[in-house]
Amino acid sequence: MRRLLQQQPAPPQLSPEEKELLAQLHDIREPAPISWWPPAPGWWLLAALVLAAIAIALLWLRRRRKRREQNRYREEAVRLLRDINPADPRATQDINEILKRVAVTTFGRARCGNLVGRQWLEFLANTAAIECPDAAAKALLEHLYRADQPDESGNRALTEYAIAWVESHSTETTKQKQQAATAEATGV
Repeated sequence: MRRLLQQQPAPPQLSPEEKELLAQLHDIREPAPISWWPPAPGWWLLAALVLAAIAIALLWLRRRRKRREQNRYREEAVRLLRDINPADPRATQDINEILKRVAVTTFGRARCGNLVGRQWLEFLANTAAIECPDAAAKALLEHLYRADQPDESGNRALTEYAIAWVESHSTETTKQKQQAATAEATGV
């Protein structure tokens, strides 16, 4: 180790001019840190996309809530239909009453409030794209006002049909939809 120290040359002696020049030197100044404002164009684009996504999500939630509020009667009707016991002598009447309430809520009393029998079944068929099973039609036509002879299998079929109708009925009748489709296909 002593040899290493001895082998290193001694620092050179500085002249007075060199000392004066060294005295004029200052520490290296670092540049100012990069400012976070204004952000780069990519950040502006990302902010715009995030704001657009939030706006779309809010509009979607608002529309979903509005649609759910408009269809709340459907949920309530399905719940009431599921609560009906098919073996109950008044089951057919209860199912028919719920169907009438839904129809009057959707289409108005003037359009469907007074319909009975075959006219009522035709109205139900025209406002939903599902067929009424024969057992359900029989229960509505024959056992509606006969509480002395309950038809449990007919009531089950009627309940299933009523639930399907409540969930799928639309404000336009099937004939109106067919006419609109025909008009669109012919270009009228």
